[in-house]
Amino acid sequence: MADTAEKLEAEINIKSDPDEFFHSFGGKAHQLPNLCSEKLHAIDLHEGDWKTEGSVKHWTYVTDGKVETVKERFKVDEENRIVTLEAIEGDIKEQYKSYKAELQVISKGVSNFAHWSIEYETIKENDPAPTKYLHWLIHAAKDVDASLLKARK
Repeated sequence: MADTAEKLEAEINIKSDPDEFFHSFGGKAHQLPNLCSEKLHAIDLHEGDWKTEGSVKHWTYVTDGKVETVKERFKVDEENRIVTLEAIEGDIKEQYKSYKAELQVISKGVSNFAHWSIEYETIKENDPAPTKYLHWLIHAAKDVDASLLKARK
């Protein structure tokens, strides 16, 4: 077993409204399947509601051509525009003892960025880093950004 958590990070420039983008992954996550339907088939509420910390959501998504599911516990920091998704069940948990994805929407001058990070611990030492999930999150963020821009026209 891996002894310590490791971290992957990536950042993209977003052109849509940063608050609208943040809320798409935060309190309005139920709308995500409409914004990136090829990658995300469904998000269902399992416990709580769409906005409350500790709520649990069940995601059905496609990565590497395979349908997978994950149940995640949700945390949001409105002030710093951070959404944290901690996997508690599902396909991800087959390889990772712990898996936490975090989105922070950052404004720097006139530019806005979606910064994704994944903190994880593998179950077996030779299990791969969750790069496919980081790629999925980046592509989903690009789809959401494009959909939000298209909706404003």
